[in-house]
This record gives sequence, C-alpha cells and structure tokens, in this order.
Amino acid sequence: MERRQLFSNIFGLGARGVSPVAPNFMVEGGIEPHTEPLTRDDVYHLLRRMGFGATHEQAETFIGKTAAEVVDQLLGLDNEPAPESPGAWVDVWTEDPQGADLQTRFAIWKSWDLNMQKLANWWLEKMTGDETAVEKITLFWTSHWVSEFEFDNTNSIPQMLYRQYLLLRERRLGDLREMALEVTVDSTMLNYLGGTFNVVGAPNENYARELMELFLTGLGWYTEGDVQQAARVLTGWRTQKFSDEPAPNDKYISWFDAAKHDTGAKQFMGQTIPARTVDNNTSFQVKNEEVLGLINIIFDVRPEAVSAFIAEKAYRFFIYSSSGEVDPDFINELAEEYRNSNFNLRALFRALFTSKHFYAPEIRGVQIKTPIEYITSFQRQLGQTSDDPQLWALRMDQHVMDPPNVSGWPGYRSWISTNTYPVRRQFARHLIDRIDDTGLNIWIKKFDEYDDVYKFVAGVVGFLLPVDVSQERMDFYVASLLQAAPDYDWPLILDDPAAAAARTRNLLITISKAPDFQLC
Repeated sequence: MERRQLFSNIFGLGARGVSPVAPNFMVEGGIEPHTEPLTRDDVYHLLRRMGFGATHEQAETFIGKTAAEVVDQLLGLDNEPAPESPGAWVDVWTEDPQGADLQTRFAIWKSWDLNMQKLANWWLEKMTGDETAVEKITLFWTSHWVSEFEFDNTNSIPQMLYRQYLLLRERRLGDLREMALEVTVDSTMLNYLGGTFNVVGAPNENYARELMELFLTGLGWYTEGDVQQAARVLTGWRTQKFSDEPAPNDKYISWFDAAKHDTGAKQFMGQTIPARTVDNNTSFQVKNEEVLGLINIIFDVRPEAVSAFIAEKAYRFFIYSSSGEVDPDFINELAEEYRNSNFNLRALFRALFTSKHFYAPEIRGVQIKTPIEYITSFQRQLGQTSDDPQLWALRMDQHVMDPPNVSGWPGYRSWISTNTYPVRRQFARHLIDRIDDTGLNIWIKKFDEYDDVYKFVAGVVGFLLPVDVSQERMDFYVASLLQAAPDYDWPLILDDPAAAAARTRNLLITISKAPDFQLC
C-alpha cells in the first residue's frame, strides 16, 4: 500500500487529502551537485530534512543561495561548542538502588525518571533552536549508536546518556573510525551492551557482534569466529554508574583494567592483532593499537560494506525510511563518494544534502514525521513551545533517548496508528491555542503580501505542508480563513487583531488536520 493511500484508508480522508500520485524512487537526479540558487520551497525542504523545519527568519537568509553555501553553514563546525548543561544533576553521583531499602530504592528510580524527563525536554528545546541541523545529525547518530534508558530490568541512567549525547554531537562530522573507537570504549555503551563484563577467559560477545551487524557493516560480512576474536580484543574495559563502584577516571567515565584484558594474539577477518606483554598492556596502547586496530581492519577489509551500510542508513533517515522503496543507484553513488573521502562524515552529509537527488520533486513529502520531528518542526514554525514536549513525544510512541531495542525505532508507517494520530491532532491544537492574539498577528505579518488573502494562504500552506496542493484544497483553506466573509474583507479583518487571530487560528487548525501535515 502506498503511504498516501494508507492515510486515506485508515483515517477516511477524502478529496481534500494529498495527491494520490505515488513517487518513483528511481529519481533522475544523482549525486551531482544541485547548483541552481535555492528557491523558497527548496529551503523549506532542506530545513525539514536536514533540520527540524524552518523558521521565517532562517528561511529568508537562505533563499537565493546555493545548496553548498547553505549546507556548509548548517553543518556547523567540527569542534562545535557543547550546549549549556541541562542542570547540575548531570554531575551528581547516583546510589545503587539494589540493596537499598524500599523507600530509598523508589526515590532513586524516581530521580532517574525526573532527570530523564529534564534531559529529553532540554534536548527537544535544542532541536527547536537555531542549531537545528546540528541536533538533527546528532539525533541520527543516537538512532544509530543506540543506548536505551530502560533495558533488561536495568537502566542507562540519564547522566550517562547525556555524556553519550555530547560524544556523538562532538564526533558527528568527523572520521567514522574515530567515532567508532570512542563509542566502543564509551561508558554508556559499555554499560548498555555488556562490555563492562567482557573479561579475559569469559568474553561477552554482545558489543562485538553489534559493532559489525548494526553499527558498521550489516549482516553477511563477518563470521562467528570474527565475533569471538573481536570480543577478545575488547576485554578489560570497565565502567561504573553508581557511587560505590571504582571510578579511576572520575564519575561516568570508562577505564581500563589491564588484568581483565586478553593479551593473546587474535585473528580477525584474516588479519593478526599481535599479542601484548605486561609492559604494553596499558589503556592508551590497547585503545589506540588493539581496539583501533580492530576497527581499522573492518574498514580496510570491508570498505564497500561499511560505506554502503552507512550511506543507506543516512538515506533512510534523511530521505525515505521505507524498508523497500529506495534508490539503490543513488545509495551506491553516495557510498562511493563517502568511501573516496576516506570515511569523512562531513563529506557524506554534504554530498547528500547538496545532491540533485535530494532536491528532486519525487522525494518531497515522502517521509512520515517522527514524533520528535512533528513536535519540534511545528514549534519552530509557530515560534511557540509546549511546557512538556517529551510527554507529547512519549504519547506518540517515541520516548526521547530510549528506543525500544538496540536496532532503534522501526520508524516509517509505525509512527502513525489509530492511537497516535489523535494525539498528534491534540498536540497541534494545543500548540495553536497557546499563541495569543498578539503573537498570531506578528506571525501573520511575517508572510510576504499578507494583506492579499490568496497570497497569504498560499504562503502559509507552502510553509506548513511539504508539497503543492490542489486548487480545490487551496480554495477550501481560503474559506476556512475567511469564515464566510468575502475575500475583499481580509484587509479590514487585519485591522481587528482579535478577528485576524481567530481566523488565522482556524486556518492553522484546518491545515493541521490534513494528512500531508504528517509528512516532510
């Protein structure tokens, strides 16, 4: 079933729904750069996909520039400064709830839940802010290098997830090999996939397997023997999350226990990782020779697999998340471009967002907004925020920083159901109702020729919806704004701020009910 038909069938949407024309994902445009100056629609499309939607002010600064100019600006710096901390709690030790009395145990669990809510709302605030593309790419990596908040009757506590966020944000545009190295010995990942229990004589293979299957190559590019040998390489790294555990490198930072490391030689993907002696079995040497050596072997022996795997992950996240309908030719071109850059992530994202393929009409409006995208994009577009956006995301089935499993969120059509769609409608109405009359009148005047009712409605529709609508729908939206008044009365209505706000509020509510309001 084609995605637009899905909306009609589930929700009974009729003629005022989106066009029934299905996209053809064998798009004419390829990896070659899109060199024409960006139109308003191009900018809106770029900001919907590369970030979390446009603001009027940001869009105006980008119209007429080239894709390369805008993308370079949005990508930010390799050493982008970390945002201000979400609070002093991120540096507070937490007590181990196991073994504590019942009252203390519940207090600890409650503090984790409250801090997780603070962390989620803090990040959603950052996504709604000016560095929208920085946070969107960071979200991509947290959806790739997954760590859950709650799993297997235990937790990655918020303090750890915050530190992993900072790591992925800092490394988002660098060398994937270096990112893989830092994530491999990261405290949060060691806790999540059992690396902290991986010791000589009793190797834990969880992370070794996921490093290849879910993080770097995908299935079919390694053997069980490779998993076993990789697990041996990764022995000895430890972490802590409670105040009564060793923390030689300070709280929530991993450390290396030389006595727990397997110093014997390993055979991995046909390559030898040499044995170690007591003298060269240090944290620095094992990390930079053995662990990085393991990662380098994967890249050297399986470069096509790594580049194709990451290119397809980026394609599905930023262009189209369907499990079947993708453009393999473009993915191959993107993978080759990425491989030729020596696995530089800035080059990957730059090639993706400046390509002719990205700006092709066939791929606009084909992504179903995730709850995070739905919430943050509408907040950015209206210049209005919710008091507790993470709760709205949770009600839409996306727990911020807590995907359902190590594979991440299933995505695509799973985001829309008979349970979550009404919540989306409620959120849109909630956000629209929060804007006072003064704020709405300011918002109206941000559109060019806002005193022409037809141009104003066309501007609002283009701003909020990802694809052109039929003339029938445009007339319907004009009527919802005018509410039986003649079109020539619109300038007079604007002279009455309360009336202008009421009618604009009705227009926004009407547009938010459209099925393509769920798309980007």
